[in-house]
Amino acid sequence: MTTDLTVGDRVRHPTKTEWGIGQVLSVQGSKASVFFVETGTKIMSLNHVSLTILDPPPSHPLLERIDPKAAAGAAYQSLNQSIDDFRSRYPGGFHGERYLHEERDYKVEAHELGKTILSRVELERLLENRAFADVCRSALQVVNKTNLIFPNEKMSLRDGLKPTERKKIFALALHALLHGENAFRSRFQRFASVLDEVGAAKWTVATYFPFLLYPDQHQFIKPKYSQNAASICAFDIKYTPRLSWRTYKQMLRFSDYLKSELAILEPRDNIDIQSFMWAIAQG
Repeated sequence: MTTDLTVGDRVRHPTKTEWGIGQVLSVQGSKASVFFVETGTKIMSLNHVSLTILDPPPSHPLLERIDPKAAAGAAYQSLNQSIDDFRSRYPGGFHGERYLHEERDYKVEAHELGKTILSRVELERLLENRAFADVCRSALQVVNKTNLIFPNEKMSLRDGLKPTERKKIFALALHALLHGENAFRSRFQRFASVLDEVGAAKWTVATYFPFLLYPDQHQFIKPKYSQNAASICAFDIKYTPRLSWRTYKQMLRFSDYLKSELAILEPRDNIDIQSFMWAIAQG
């Protein structure tokens, strides 16, 4: 019997090494709930299994930010299984013809459009001429280039930008978000506040522009699918419906975790990572 087992301990099963590193979720008498990276949660009798406590505890990017509720649930699957499912859906992975046609190419087209009509030079030219309506028109053109934002949310943004005074505050906030010199956290929070003012404070709208212009740095959040993907991976993104920097920061960490663990698929940027999230969230 394993003695002195406590919640949070990193362990290994003595014979099931293929389960990988485990983390103790709960201990009740002689029974323990242990989450193993490669197989999920197992309930085991400590009278029959003597787990090896790892000391010092090894670091693992998932276990550092594990969602205990998701880890204890039935949705979890290892990344190896998720990779197999992704390859089954998209033969050739991120570089296969079907994936490029269905998932990547149209997002890259939107990225190229955004780089042109929402570039620093172009936005500063429009702002200098006080052409705030043109900035909004360009933003909506980029939004309409993909189906990433729900139609009703596109409509809310479009309607919210109709008043002249809102065009100005949105144009200034968008320029600051994409090209400002301050820390991104403050730029993101300012943009979220402006979206609230115009009645379009949705995660899709808040994350769409930095994701499309800078897919090597930023990520897109589509609440249902982002939460489902995180739950499948048992990664805690600290999701809240209200726009918050805390959730966005965790989403970036989730993206970085996936990018590292999906090296075998050779992801190019977060367009590939977002597509992977969407695919595994479909089931």
